[in-house]
Amino acid sequence: MNINSVLLITKKGSREASVLGREVKAWLEELGVRTVLSNAGPADSLSELKDSGLDLIMVLGGDGTILSQARKLLHLQTPFLGINLGQVGFMAEMSPDSWKEHLQGAVLDWRLSKRMVLGYHLKRGNRTVKKGCAINEVVINRGEMARLITVLLDLPGGVRQSIRSDGIIFSTPTGSTAYSFSAGGPLVHPELEAMIITSICPFLHDFKPLVLPASETLAACSDVDAWLTVDGQLGFRIRPGDRVEIARHDEDFKILCVPVQTFAAKLEAKGFLKRR
Repeated sequence: MNINSVLLITKKGSREASVLGREVKAWLEELGVRTVLSNAGPADSLSELKDSGLDLIMVLGGDGTILSQARKLLHLQTPFLGINLGQVGFMAEMSPDSWKEHLQGAVLDWRLSKRMVLGYHLKRGNRTVKKGCAINEVVINRGEMARLITVLLDLPGGVRQSIRSDGIIFSTPTGSTAYSFSAGGPLVHPELEAMIITSICPFLHDFKPLVLPASETLAACSDVDAWLTVDGQLGFRIRPGDRVEIARHDEDFKILCVPVQTFAAKLEAKGFLKRR
């Protein structure tokens, strides 16, 4: 993969990311790579790369920073690459200590991974009041009060389930290692095309985690006021009678991955697979 133009985004408010960003920028420019550094956000920086094109978006931060930037810049269909300054670092492949070694590999032979994304529409009557995309998951949950809610879930083929629980998670395979996993959902290879449905603490309902083809369309509504949460970062109130429709988004999330590390190896390294 030839990289000639890079947008370098650092985690907002992080001094460590800001200092490292300047170092990475200087190193890339020594290699002849045109680099724009953005500390606050990408909107103003993109115009500087408009004429030359954009080959790579580098993010210095944790997985949360990658998620927020990926939703904003998904329409560019430019690959992402992260230097992990967070905790788990499932999407941020490089460490602050070995980024130079890894970047040389990224320019040469890193593997491009394409991940499906979920699109959501929050409908109130005949009107769409919110819409967008989710890299990890869309969640309908109980919101501020510690109480159960009833979610009416419309599955393919006219099947309707009434699930009383703390909420429902609609996850991408990429998000299967996030909230869905903590709620008892399966670990799914991130490049598979599937939607994962996991209930959160169901009450007197034996709803098992469900994996469906990415081509399906799902819908759900709540019997009381609830919240629609996107990637754990955006939240919208749901009223009784509102309908949330979820389907595959028309654009994929692209990310560069270390070619020698398999999904199973990464699960083991991050502690998802342990010997007893």
